[in-house]
Amino acid sequence: MATFHAELTRKGPGILLRDIERDKDKQIAALKQLVKAVDPNVLFLTKVDFDLEGRTARALGAALGYEHTFTHTPNSMIPTALDLDGDGRTGDRQTWARYAGEGGMLLFSKHPIRLKFHLNNLLWKDVEGAKMPLDRDRNAFPSMQARELQKLVSQGLWVIEIQVEDTKPVTLALFQNQTPVFDGPEDLNGLRNRAQLVLLSAVMDGTYGDFPEARFVLMGNANLDPDKGEGDRSAIADLLADKRVQDVKPESELGGIATAFWEKAGAHRVSYILPSAEWLVGKSKVVWPETGPLRKAAEKASRHRMIWMDVTQP
Repeated sequence: MATFHAELTRKGPGILLRDIERDKDKQIAALKQLVKAVDPNVLFLTKVDFDLEGRTARALGAALGYEHTFTHTPNSMIPTALDLDGDGRTGDRQTWARYAGEGGMLLFSKHPIRLKFHLNNLLWKDVEGAKMPLDRDRNAFPSMQARELQKLVSQGLWVIEIQVEDTKPVTLALFQNQTPVFDGPEDLNGLRNRAQLVLLSAVMDGTYGDFPEARFVLMGNANLDPDKGEGDRSAIADLLADKRVQDVKPESELGGIATAFWEKAGAHRVSYILPSAEWLVGKSKVVWPETGPLRKAAEKASRHRMIWMDVTQP
């Protein structure tokens, strides 16, 4: 299985679909090269533009050679009449986006996919222990109306079953979390990122729906490094230390365990594959080799790097 923060967004809706269908886009060609080299049975992409008819998902699935495709309306599609981020402008979506559907989530598989449940509609105020931002006067930020309406999940949190032949299904908890930066002293984005990570623990607890004690994998972009950068690093450290999952720390030749490389911020580990404790983990890798065409493809496809991992039942 593999996950990749693909950064497949464009300047407006429909443009990514156009680029896939034209089959001349260099970023998409680089992604195809990565997928062909890794050849995962299950591939989870984050930050991919969404359309309500599912045309982008189907076109990309066909281009990458996958029989089964799943996507769901991201919260960047959900408009409100309110100012949710305190910048004084109303009409914000439930997560920041330049246009409807920007940067959603997309799952491909060689095996059948079934959605068990999702938490896209969960309100932040309804999550036990999830601290919400306050203004300087210790009032709801940016307003009580916003607090009553604000969803916790940024783009999505899905619980999926993959049916692998005649065995019991594999459960995936798939997520794309809020970046903890680009906010003010109220720490809106930092607190939201932390609450989304805590939410994954609650999902494993079975708080929001049936979730197995074994044969599951958490996978996606947490947008947080446990050792450096902004945000509450203890939130991701606590998740990685949870005895129900194992953190095998896949590495690349050029970046070690880092999964993203920004010119100013440097290398960070922000995307993760965390199998449940009983899985036998074989090979695993962050795709960024020292030399060769795959290095060029990795650097062309995204500022992030693909992670893959082989897992089998004991």
